[in-house]
Amino acid sequence: MEAALASTGYTAPALHWSPTASEIDEVVWWVVFVGFSFAVALAWATYCRITGGYPEISLTWKGFKVACKSS
Repeated sequence: MEAALASTGYTAPALHWSPTASEIDEVVWWVVFVGFSFAVALAWATYCRITGGYPEISLTWKGFKVACKSS
């Protein structure tokens, strides 16, 4: 198969994404925001565990949801 494609002059398409500065900036802030939100959720879960409960962390479209259930 490769020989047949090589004889016809086929070359694989090059995938290249050259983002603008504003696109990179948006991605960086999104990663920072999600990371910070997850750190806050982990801190709340740690507090829940220290006070004797057990945390349940879930990711929803509105953000991280932490429920503290008592034993």
